[in-house]
Amino acid sequence: MSRERRSPFEESLKDPLPGIKKQLREEYRDLPEEKVGEAAERALGEFADARVREFVPIMAWRRARERLRQAA
Repeated sequence: MSRERRSPFEESLKDPLPGIKKQLREEYRDLPEEKVGEAAERALGEFADARVREFVPIMAWRRARERLRQAA
């Protein structure tokens, strides 16, 4: 039985947290990794009930980035 390969876009919709964390860690290298992870998880959680899932990763990334910018 062969597995169907998913595109990176499909994978980011399934679980956007790793990608969001990676992008934020690259931008906020001076902040502790735990703080970056918490901001990403919190922001993603705020969109848990979103009906349109396609925009959740970018909206969560923006929200987390805004919080980290204020903390820096």
